[in-house]
This record gives sequence, structure tokens and C-alpha cells, in this order.
Amino acid sequence: MAIDDVRFRERYWEVEPPREDDERDEYQRDKGRIIHSAAFRRLQTKTQVMGVGEGDFHRTRLTHTIEVAQVGEGILACLRRRYNSDTTLMDWLPTRDLLAAACYAHDLGHPPFGHGGERALQSLMADSGGFEGNAQTIRILTRLEKYKRQKGTNPTRRLILAVLKYPARYSEFEASSQAPPPKCYYETEHPIVEWALQPFNLSDAQKFQRGRENGRPSHRSLDCSIMEYADDIAYGVHDLEDIVGRHLVQRDEIIEGLTPIFDRAGAQIGSKSVYLKDFKETLFGESDQRKSLIGALVNLFVTSVQIKQEGDFSHPLLRYRCDIAGPIRELMKSLKDLTLKLVVERAEVQQLEARGVRIVNKIFGALVSDPEKLIPKAAWNWFSEADPQRRRVCDYVAGMTDPYAERIYERLFIPGTGSSRDEL
Repeated sequence: MAIDDVRFRERYWEVEPPREDDERDEYQRDKGRIIHSAAFRRLQTKTQVMGVGEGDFHRTRLTHTIEVAQVGEGILACLRRRYNSDTTLMDWLPTRDLLAAACYAHDLGHPPFGHGGERALQSLMADSGGFEGNAQTIRILTRLEKYKRQKGTNPTRRLILAVLKYPARYSEFEASSQAPPPKCYYETEHPIVEWALQPFNLSDAQKFQRGRENGRPSHRSLDCSIMEYADDIAYGVHDLEDIVGRHLVQRDEIIEGLTPIFDRAGAQIGSKSVYLKDFKETLFGESDQRKSLIGALVNLFVTSVQIKQEGDFSHPLLRYRCDIAGPIRELMKSLKDLTLKLVVERAEVQQLEARGVRIVNKIFGALVSDPEKLIPKAAWNWFSEADPQRRRVCDYVAGMTDPYAERIYERLFIPGTGSSRDEL
């Protein structure tokens, strides 16, 4: 491994010698803490695209997260094989455990009811530090998770960098209660990000944080870029499988959407054949045929990854970046856009999302009026007294699962529901 790798294995809050006979390295310990965390378990009843409780087939945040880790493992193996002659890159590619930890952690900060819940909390927190899912992930790992009191999982420096998708402060954006959440981290976590960037020289650290593309941060660490592509692949391909498997769209809708995608990408992409006729014949066929087709598409994306170098950076963790060739990237983006159009923008889904937004807004408004009385004492006391009251309420609501948020809403606003013996 690289000579200064030890700095990236350091933990933010305190040094933690391993327990007796614990042979795991620091990244294996990071991964274990995430898998056993309450935030990870809550993903099983948090909306991915379609709401939880609608059926047993489609993805939830948890199953999506597990698939991201599996896809990420495939990308890592492909890169190791393809670039084994680049000794510097080999030194700095993440271990399987570090990448798995980043993939398992990448959605921990998402609130109930998907992106609708995220937008609702941003509208409520726009003048109080904001809300954004990735920013909340950093906060959970470093402050909120109940591994160490107010120290989160006490993560390593490199894990923080691996999940830091948006290295820009909230104050750098003109946030509005009417606009989507800015892609950022919170001001409260600025010292943590500054600490994470310490191993890099000043020029690298400044460029890393200042880069912008279409108004959002453009730079990622090597580890984060691999995790992000794994997330994109899992989202674009597996959500397509979900909508077909649940019969949420008609065959003609899919074919009509796929035809221009394949026309742009070409009937044959490089040396890998991905033909529109395969989708026409098998996507709506038997389950095993559809699964084989989806697997082939995932394989296309995974085996098309490459490494590009950002020449402005001197450190390998910032200079190397995972990338996908143009036509393949266009195909992946188009599939994501198609999923958005055919599922997320459907009136049926938008109605459920609107309900989630209303639930989050109403719960937050009620709790913030008197949080010490309305939030269970153990939960309220866990948050740091140094944080503003509004942020502590936000942390509590953001940590709710969909069903839990619905129960709290019913207790607060629906007569005849709830009991003093309910588990809270």
C-alpha cells in the first residue's frame, strides 16, 4: 500500500485500538459498524422509488444499497484486472471492504418518502442550515449513529472521503425553500471535511472543493467515483426491472422509450452487442429471461468502466477518477431518465410522494413547537445540546422510516388512533 496510507486509516474523533484478537483492518471495522447500525436497518422500510409495503418484489433503499455494493465489487475487480500495470493506481484503489463500506453508507442520510421527504425537509430547513441526503449521511457517520455518543461510527478519514459526493459548503449556495436541496455538506460538518482533506496539499484541497459543473460540485475522490457509478448502474437498470416486473408500464411505453436510446447509442457499442430486439423479445418474457437480460446490461456497464486522470490534481486519490466511455454513459443516463419518466413522474407515484411531503411537513411543524415534550426523551437527549433545536428535530424526522412517520402522523392528527402503550 502507499506510504502515507496510514493517515487515511485514522479516525476522526479518537484512536480506537482493536479489541482483543480482532484481526480486522480499519476499513473492515468501518464496514461492520455500518452493517450493524440502526440507520442501515432503517433502510429496509424507506422508499427507493416505489413506496414500501406495496409488494415484495421491488427494491427498497436497503435492497438497492446491497445491490450497489455488489455492483461496486464488480467494478473494482474489473479495474484491478484492466489496470494492473499501473502500480500507482493499484496502490490507491480501495480495498473491497472500504468500497463496500462506502456503498453500504451511501444512502444512510435519506429521509422517509424518498426525494419528496428530502425536498420537504430542505424547505423547512432552508434558513436553518439546510437539508440534503448526502450531507445527512456525513452527519450520521460522524455524529448521530449510536456507536459512540455524539461521535457516530467514528469513521476513518478515507471512508469520509469515499461518501463525500458534494465537497461544497451549504453557505456557498443561494438556498431557497422553493428549490431542490443544494448538493453540499452542512456548515456543522465543515471541520470534519477540513480534517478529511488534511493529507492533500493546499492546492489540491482547494481545487477539490471549488470545482463546479452545472452549479453542483464536480470533483470526487477515486473511491467515491466508483461508488457513485455503482449507484447509477443499480438505479438505472434495476428500477427498470422493477417497473416491468410489477406491470407498472405497458410494453409499448418501454419500447417507445428504448428505441431512441438504442438509436443514439448504436445497435452495437464497442465490442459488446446490446440490441434493441433483445429487449423487445425478453424484457417482457419469463422472469428468468428478464433477469438474464438485466444481468447482461449490468455486465455491459460494469465492464465498460475506465480510469481517467484529472491532471490538475497531484494526489492519486483525487487525480484518478472512475469513468465510463461516452456511448455507454449516454445509454446509462438514458435508462435512468426513462425510469424517471415512466415511474417517478407518473400521477400515481406523484400522489404518494405528495402525501409523504405533507406527512413530513405536518410532523415537523408539530414536533418543533415543543420537541422536549413530543419527542421521546431518550431520542431527544441523544442529540447534542450544542445543536439548534430545529436541527435536532430535523435529525429526528430524517431518521424515521416511512411506516414510523405515518404512525407518528396518525397519533398527532388522526382522532381515535394511537395508544399510550405504543412503541416509540
